[in-house]
Amino acid sequence: MLTKGDIDRLEDSFLPKLAKKVKNEIKEPLEAINTKLDTFVGEIQKSREEQELHTHTHDRLDTRVNRLEKHTKLIPLAD
Repeated sequence: MLTKGDIDRLEDSFLPKLAKKVKNEIKEPLEAINTKLDTFVGEIQKSREEQELHTHTHDRLDTRVNRLEKHTKLIPLAD
């Protein structure tokens, strides 16, 4: 029968080795995941920046149309 001391020695012997092995085995897949996430996050940031520029373009066009409608006294088509 195993004693508490035997169990402690087994844990001290096997757990560090097991942790190191698991860490080494998951290192490469985690790096691949991180690389893909970096790419994905970069694409999202680029898309948000493009959307923001596009929104500003619409704002400028809306302002211009509103001024032209007021100047020419046209009734707006839609709000």
